[in-house]
Amino acid sequence: MKTVLRLQTTAGLALASLASLTVAACGVAGSAGPGNAGSDYPAKPVTILMPYAAGGPSDLTARSVAACLGNSLGEAFVVENKPGGSGAVAMQELVGSKPDGQTLALGTTGTLVMAPMINSLSYTLADVEPIGVMADNPTLIVVGTNSPYKDAAELFEAARADPGAISMGVPGATSPAAIELQRLKNDYGVEITAVPASGNAEMTTNLLGGHVDALFINDHPDVQARIAEGSFLPVAATTPERLGWLPDVPTLAESGFPDLVNATSIYGLFGPQGMPDAVVSTLERELETCLSDPKVVEQIGKNFVPKEFIGAEELGANFARIKALYEPILGR
Repeated sequence: MKTVLRLQTTAGLALASLASLTVAACGVAGSAGPGNAGSDYPAKPVTILMPYAAGGPSDLTARSVAACLGNSLGEAFVVENKPGGSGAVAMQELVGSKPDGQTLALGTTGTLVMAPMINSLSYTLADVEPIGVMADNPTLIVVGTNSPYKDAAELFEAARADPGAISMGVPGATSPAAIELQRLKNDYGVEITAVPASGNAEMTTNLLGGHVDALFINDHPDVQARIAEGSFLPVAATTPERLGWLPDVPTLAESGFPDLVNATSIYGLFGPQGMPDAVVSTLERELETCLSDPKVVEQIGKNFVPKEFIGAEELGANFARIKALYEPILGR
């Protein structure tokens, strides 16, 4: 496996469908059951804290993985949505929990790197234990069907002509997307107003309701569905190269912003620091197995499950590199 460095930066599925994922069996072939996991972990149901609202790609990812882990390890893995504070509410609960593997969380660079650097919080990246990457979602800039801007050039030309007049939805005030918009202003002199939301579902509502001009949104099967039906028009991708499934959409680098690349949302599975090695190893192994299961891949989206599994060590190294990169920018 090679180490990958990612810069993180729709409407949601019906809540009933999401809820069913937490109890659905994913049928992983060859998974280690509770009798051969090398320990009695888990001895009771496990909680996975979700730092964002229900209905978005991170929520669906957590629920898909939770269902599979519960099936393979013989105890329920229950997702609890704890939005608030740009993810800080869930992360603070995670680091305050007993490090026995009974409380886990979906973590991103926004919740674990940006938020602690920007705000005075009771945790840092050092307070969590990485387990593995669940999904890796590139970020798109999209506009609505009735937008006067039909491509990236028109959108950014309007932003240059009237600084701050163009508004763009982002998934949280301290999300990588929000920081990238700040870099767009600092490094390129293009000022766009960031409008924070609790996740893809709220962002979609804001765009379709005409409350924002564009979205800086995580790609996801729901986003692809809206692109296919025509309610979203993608104008740029924040990746080094064009996406294979959106070959006609230019990158931000092609649009004149060569440093704004690799803005990908990594959804990692984390626990509190100090978890037993055996528990971390069990979860890492079972997560890798789950991500090879066709049902889980279909639920998350085949484009968003890493082709090579990214385990605990690589996940921790990636987040540490991102922290080192953003510290000078954020001044902490």
